[in-house]
Amino acid sequence: MGAMIASALAACGTAAVSGDGSDTLVFQPPDVKSDIPTVKPDAADTDSAEVAPDVADVASDVEQPDLADGSDDADDTVDVQDSGPTDVFVPECVTDTTCDDKNLCTVDICANDKCLHSPTPGCCLTEKDCPAAPICKAAQCVNNVCGVQPVANCCASGLCCDPATQSAKVPQAPCNDVAISLEFDCQGPDIWGRRAIQGCDGKQTAACSGNVANYSWTEWLPVGSCPSGSLCQKNPDKTQFPACSGTPAPVPSCISDIGCSDGDPCTVDTCSSGTCKHALADAATLCGTTATYTQYDCLPAPGGADAGGSMIMHQQFASCGAVGKCDGKAVWSPWTIVQDCLATEKCDVPISTEPGTCTLIAVCKPGTTCCGVDGQYSPTGTTCGTATVATEYQCETAVKGSKFTKRDGVAGCSGTSALCSAATPSWGTWKSAGTCAYNQLCSVPLASAPPVCTDVCAAGTTCCTDAGDWADQGTKCSDQLQSSVSKCVASSGTVTVLSSQLFPGCTGVDGTCSIDPANLNKSAYSIVKQCQSYEKCVQTGDSADCVLNAPCQPGTQCCTADGQFSPLGAQCASANKTQYACSNNLPGGFVQTRAVYYGCTGYNGECSYNPANYFLTPWVETTDCLPSEQCTSADLTFAECTSLYQCVPGTICCDGYGNFMTKGTKCGPPDVKKTNYKCDSTGLGGSILKQEYYAACVGTAANCSTVDADLVWDPPVWLTKQSCGPMNYCHVSGPTDPGVCNSTP
Repeated sequence: MGAMIASALAACGTAAVSGDGSDTLVFQPPDVKSDIPTVKPDAADTDSAEVAPDVADVASDVEQPDLADGSDDADDTVDVQDSGPTDVFVPECVTDTTCDDKNLCTVDICANDKCLHSPTPGCCLTEKDCPAAPICKAAQCVNNVCGVQPVANCCASGLCCDPATQSAKVPQAPCNDVAISLEFDCQGPDIWGRRAIQGCDGKQTAACSGNVANYSWTEWLPVGSCPSGSLCQKNPDKTQFPACSGTPAPVPSCISDIGCSDGDPCTVDTCSSGTCKHALADAATLCGTTATYTQYDCLPAPGGADAGGSMIMHQQFASCGAVGKCDGKAVWSPWTIVQDCLATEKCDVPISTEPGTCTLIAVCKPGTTCCGVDGQYSPTGTTCGTATVATEYQCETAVKGSKFTKRDGVAGCSGTSALCSAATPSWGTWKSAGTCAYNQLCSVPLASAPPVCTDVCAAGTTCCTDAGDWADQGTKCSDQLQSSVSKCVASSGTVTVLSSQLFPGCTGVDGTCSIDPANLNKSAYSIVKQCQSYEKCVQTGDSADCVLNAPCQPGTQCCTADGQFSPLGAQCASANKTQYACSNNLPGGFVQTRAVYYGCTGYNGECSYNPANYFLTPWVETTDCLPSEQCTSADLTFAECTSLYQCVPGTICCDGYGNFMTKGTKCGPPDVKKTNYKCDSTGLGGSILKQEYYAACVGTAANCSTVDADLVWDPPVWLTKQSCGPMNYCHVSGPTDPGVCNSTP
């Protein structure tokens, strides 16, 4: 590459001079006199000879054609009027620098007075410049180098993968054909069933979900019928077959193809009229799980390029054959991708029976500037220069009084070409550059400029000292009392309770007036109570108080194990009564009960019969209401499951679930209760239209109403009563007028 550049530069007057071991480019301008062509004489002056003027003379002629003294140097000047147009050659470039097109992905050189822009292999500005990525991967351009990255939640295969969208199947989507569970139900005398197979969870793609919530259920289908005169009886366990009015119903030998699986891969198992049938599978059906032969190969990238291809593999398995045994001729599985090679790699499979590798493709000459021994561009920032081209600063910490450091960078490799560039510097080590004051914070508004040290806060504001520093943690910043703490203190035989008040305090690191326990301000402790001789001071957490000193016999009624009266409401007698309540007022709720015991007063050893002192056990669910029932209760003395039916199922305006049919449901005799009329046009050829109303349910009772406000328009479209023909007009005077057709407009 260096020889090529030197050759190209030599062509436009640039020589490579070797100094300290690096190639330095020195521009040598061309011979102006020899490069500028001669000026042709005027066509009318056939006697004039060709003149090759000096470059200074040409400049004089072009910029100053008229001399101040009116004289004319016949030897050094050219008469423009006599010589005609002058063609002066101007080169497009003289150095590589003038050819810079600002595109990081081109190598720009000046060759033969013209700029050449050669694309850098594997370089990119955006993802659009990169080759197409393999399945489930997206092209990416990082530091001007093409690569690939995995696409989130993408898949190419798997039990729960949708190949069309390359994403996970939705939750409850069927995963396989393996029946997991069966459920049965009753419809009058008929027995219905459905089956569940494993489903997907909407996340993983390689395997089925074992969660019951993700099962994929089939539709309910009839699977049997009870004898004439008997009804199907639901089994509490839906997975068990129902009975028929006390006698078991006939159970078919199968209800689905899945139930007929015999485990033989060479049979097709089906359920026909309750009987399992096992037909021979197609001769080419694969059988067995162990491959007899494995073969590897390379799949070229789109367009047939070597780079970015894929390693593929397929396997050979035994087939069922014509007699239904696993001894047919071998069948190959489809080719599948084993590994995708990157855009900088090529697939290499030397031996077809062994996996190959993805090997790097050399993009530059090993050992040259910015090119590694493997023929790949040196990483971005690899040192290739010596002069400082950039400087960066940083703060060591985010706390007050932080030190700040700086580092210098020399020219480094770009990572996408063999060029040594100041745009991708190689950074040196960080070195100390200064320290902010104890109450100042360090910040770097611009990485290339020294840091800025500023006071942490404005003096006089909340939680900020006069020196512009944060107040210490716990400094009082508000008079809003938050809470208080107390403690027991014994001195000279006297026990006292001391208390301290807690107020909002500063955090020590910002201007927040905090109520967090760690930041609260505590006042000095002061005496709030002195315990009597018959009392003792008891500390509980942050609270202290004087209490009676063992007022009762431990183990007696309403007395704790440490000799204190049991707390208010503690149980002290057998059950007095039971209370009832409902878990909720929704269908299918529960009836709840709890026991009521007499309780202690909290200040003596007596068992109180005052309801305010009762001891109540937790609520217990005792009755499970049916989905068609709801729990009702009154005054904690009564609760039961009551029916939710609004009407008699099957009667007029009452559905099979005992609920009123919705308002507007057609009912009653089929005769029309009301008819409205209108014309569909005021011009010739119109028609008389009508809308018919019928009796309908009211939605709040099992009544079929004929009141106008309750009638239902059925069907809800205007019907044609009469067509007036092309020569007549339609006339309807009002909504109830049947209308007429005549020739009068």
